Amino acid sequence: MKFWLLLCSLLSTAAIGFTPVTSFKTTTSSDSATDVCDIDCKSGSKKSEELDQRKLFNMIRRGVVAIDVIAHVIVNKLVNEKMWHGTGFIVDLGHGLIVTNAHIAGEISVCTYRVKFGNGQMAEAKCEYIDPSYDFAILSVKPSEIPQYCIALKCSETPVSVNSPVYSMGNSSRNEFSTYPGCVFDTESILWLKSLPEQSFQFSGLTVGGASGSPVFNSDGEVVGVLYGGKLVSGAALPISYVTPVFDAIKNGRKFTRYFCGCILDYASIQDSVSSGSIPEEIAKELAEKFPNSNNKVICISKKLSAFGANENEAMAGDVIWMVNGVITGADLKKIDEIMTKNPGKNLAFTVYRDGVKKEYELPVYELKIDAKMRLLSFAGVTFFETTNELKINLGKSGGGVYFVDSEMGSPFAEVTSPSSGKYSNGVFQLVGIDGYKISSLDDLWAIIPEILKKKVITIRFIRLGLDSQEMSIITKHTPDFATAALYTFDQEDKRWIVKHIES
Repeated sequence: MKFWLLLCSLLSTAAIGFTPVTSFKTTTSSDSATDVCDIDCKSGSKKSEELDQRKLFNMIRRGVVAIDVIAHVIVNKLVNEKMWHGTGFIVDLGHGLIVTNAHIAGEISVCTYRVKFGNGQMAEAKCEYIDPSYDFAILSVKPSEIPQYCIALKCSETPVSVNSPVYSMGNSSRNEFSTYPGCVFDTESILWLKSLPEQSFQFSGLTVGGASGSPVFNSDGEVVGVLYGGKLVSGAALPISYVTPVFDAIKNGRKFTRYFCGCILDYASIQDSVSSGSIPEEIAKELAEKFPNSNNKVICISKKLSAFGANENEAMAGDVIWMVNGVITGADLKKIDEIMTKNPGKNLAFTVYRDGVKKEYELPVYELKIDAKMRLLSFAGVTFFETTNELKINLGKSGGGVYFVDSEMGSPFAEVTSPSSGKYSNGVFQLVGIDGYKISSLDDLWAIIPEILKKKVITIRFIRLGLDSQEMSIITKHTPDFATAALYTFDQEDKRWIVKHIES
């Protein structure tokens, strides 16, 4: 799915399994006599290490699941991919909770899930939660359907550090429960696969499609992160500290709410910040002393967002963040999220440096919701949705509206979305109206579909969002005899999709 890697022919030559050179050693027929002698002299310890590794992997396998996903409705129809696979891991047996990636759960799609446990048994799963900011989701299975063989994996309370050995186990290239070692080489990475920054850690090690959602775990068998991307020879994982407050809330019957400060945060170079006069040298020295492993990074505000009241606060793009709510943040982007989580709905007190001068101000926080992604309308080969967080963040769409991305071949909207047309293709489109009917919500569109189904020629008014957001129109033909419409609404209580139909 979302892996930004090249599988290609490398998959056929990739090694099936590895052992970490820092901890374990195996021999081949080409080993020198000296190496063999050394192993013979220490055979007891080597065998012990191999047994310890096997015990570790056997234990983790009992908490890992392979996930098969079928998308019944999907926004990006040009992908033409309605089945995919990934990985997850059990975090709570009593509630049947399984952590995976948001892009595996399907962020704007109607999906069903089947999980396979480490002993081969299978079960149907439901979607409990998809995070509106970060690339993780939580599925659930009936606790009674979890084999006794399974365990809930323990999540680490200690963040990973550079050069720490880690492992991942997952459904890599549909090789279920395959395990790969790695070594952490960066703990402050932002890869920008999501609209909001995720502080990720990167590690060496093979990562291929299907590994998404794998637990990244340490030598003690504790999960330190959720794998979500890779470059074949390295992986990127979301620290587990992003995830634990969510499944803790679910276990205790509480709703978890994600908040956002209205500004995009990014990393800046401490050295360059001093050279440009953004921060004083003494502040740079203090940062270096407090955060010696920050790799010369500090957090800054890179963008103020109009859809989140950008003109109503004192923040400025370029502000280097020193403290949030009195806590020096350094390069710890997760810390700001933790502060918002512990102080839900309350303003954040920022202390920043701007042009070398310290300034203080408060920023309001905004609740991020997933609702718009959990209500979809499928009609005429297109899936329509309402204003999402991503549209607010990337394109400043703060009000209502109905949007679509692409369409199936033969759709009356194909002239708008088809790359072959060369006119309007590749983007996000706002549906403004059809045949004189104004459309500002899915309910508006749903209400006029019976009238559209009576006609073979319709006029579509739309806006292609982006640099040239001007209203346009086309007159197009469709075949109402074969047209159907369905409204999908996710029931948050029962964790299932409710479907309403209109047929010609």
